[in-house]
Amino acid sequence: MMVADGLIVILAAWLAFSIRFSAIHVPNYPQSMMILAGPVIAIPLFYSFGLYRSLIRYVGEDAIWSAFKAVGLTALLWGLLAFMIRAYGIEGLPRSVLVLFWLLTLIMVISSRFVARWFLLLQSDSPRPQRHIIIYGAGEAARQISASLKSDNPRLSVLHVVEDPNLQGSLMGGDAVYLADDVPELIRRYDIKDAIVTLRTASNIKRVKVVETLRKLGVKVRILPAFADIADGKHAVNMIREVEIGDLLGRDIVTPDKQLMEANTSGKVVMVTGGGGTIGSELCRQAASLGAAKLVLMETSEFALYQIAHELELQAEMEIVPVLGSVNDNSLVRRVIREHRVQTVFHAAAYKHVTLVQANSFEGVRNNALGTLSVASAVYDTDAEVLVLISTDKAVCPTSVMGASKRIAELIVQDFAARAKAHKPEKTFCAVRFGNVIGSSGSVIPLFRRQIRNGGPLTITHPQATRYFMSIEEAAQLVIQASSLARPENQTLEDRGNIFILDMGEPVRIMDLAVKLIELSNLTVCDEDNPDGDIAIKEIGLRPGEKLHEVLLESVEPPHPTMHPKISVALEPAPDQLDLEQLYRDLESVIAAQDHGKLMDLLATVTIRSKQADPAHI
Repeated sequence: MMVADGLIVILAAWLAFSIRFSAIHVPNYPQSMMILAGPVIAIPLFYSFGLYRSLIRYVGEDAIWSAFKAVGLTALLWGLLAFMIRAYGIEGLPRSVLVLFWLLTLIMVISSRFVARWFLLLQSDSPRPQRHIIIYGAGEAARQISASLKSDNPRLSVLHVVEDPNLQGSLMGGDAVYLADDVPELIRRYDIKDAIVTLRTASNIKRVKVVETLRKLGVKVRILPAFADIADGKHAVNMIREVEIGDLLGRDIVTPDKQLMEANTSGKVVMVTGGGGTIGSELCRQAASLGAAKLVLMETSEFALYQIAHELELQAEMEIVPVLGSVNDNSLVRRVIREHRVQTVFHAAAYKHVTLVQANSFEGVRNNALGTLSVASAVYDTDAEVLVLISTDKAVCPTSVMGASKRIAELIVQDFAARAKAHKPEKTFCAVRFGNVIGSSGSVIPLFRRQIRNGGPLTITHPQATRYFMSIEEAAQLVIQASSLARPENQTLEDRGNIFILDMGEPVRIMDLAVKLIELSNLTVCDEDNPDGDIAIKEIGLRPGEKLHEVLLESVEPPHPTMHPKISVALEPAPDQLDLEQLYRDLESVIAAQDHGKLMDLLATVTIRSKQADPAHI
């Protein structure tokens, strides 16, 4: 390469003189010395600018820019040399020759590398049939992905698809650009099996529509992360991944408010009960990333506690305190809060599986309701500043023991918020209510994936059953932000104790979810229309305590908006004439006596606001 570049510089210098004098030029002695000095100046500069470190096979924009700088400096020093030895003018180095030398050298150096690249690729590639792929989008990320794919496989043909008719028929990096309406014909004509969606600035609803359209045409789809902060020109191709079920829910995530995220976490001693669970562990990760001073994890599962504590110790530069124990151990909770001077408590410890809690009602109520009473009283009596209860949409008009126990937990937090309002206004008690999180332990999505691995069938309770879904990360971030909105400086005394509702978007039919998961596994649904499909879907009926549709709000009054677009406040006070202190005593005695009938009666008193519910409905 150095020899070739030396010859190029000499040739460019001679051609520059010939063009200047409009004839085949025979240089005089000073001009000959200048021509021969060209490589002496150029080669060290080319080397220092990295032109000989770039692999010819992968030469690209970086090499062009390096050549541009190196040749420019070479021409500058060449002209400076001519000035120093007084070899300028007609008998030396005319100014126009200097410009021609720079231009010719630049063109020839760059061209030589691309010719060499083409030759190497031509020699090294074995004959293979050309393969076509669609890249949906024509932005910078799409261009990068196309260039990277083609450098790995020069026989790959990329077709860019856009929705802007002004771009139809144009070229992008040598690739043809087509309209979205042409996709079915392109897939048929070129037998396309793969597509990459790069619409990183589009809404998630738009991205879902594109993915669904391509999948229905039999194409395997990959995407860029929906909300990844990818700077143009920086490793975009490495961000490609398979489409996940969360990408198909049509939710647009609002960027977290930094101030709200840090108010109860940054520099604080944070305690998370149920720290090994799905939400609890994500709250731990978020608190660690936000710079909590210390993280206290309380968990009854030894294995889950070990896993999250080990993960955080490897990632976070802070003290991690794993506490093995139950929230029902009030003396333990109080000791831990006092010993570690806990300031913020996220109470995520709960039994959440409707069917299991229905079959184990006493332990479910003990953990979910009385466990919350234990934590709330400990926070109230110590120097802790904030208690945040993680609630659920199943607490709204509950039809299950789990839902009723979580509704009691909400009432307990509201009760302590009222006490704090009267006697300790510096303390914050709040509950945050939301629906299902994608991929949480024991939820429907992991169940469906396990059933798909086993060959099916996928079991659904009812074809019309719907649920709300949210990603684990988004749920944890919104919980943290809601806890900041509940702080005294952000709420009036009259608003204390209200329940924060997270915007879950539109409910999703479980049947649609099952179909999408089957399709994401590159399988087909086996039904009447397609009896030869891979995976069947079987209806098993609603189980005890389950609802056909979940709701997030019980009050007839619409929720009040907050400063965060995804968080609102529901006004849902305790049922009329309900004596909460008496309820706490009755729950403890009934659970101690294991009286199922009386327990159902007690739970019925909290299921609706103004009148008693039928215990048979729980």
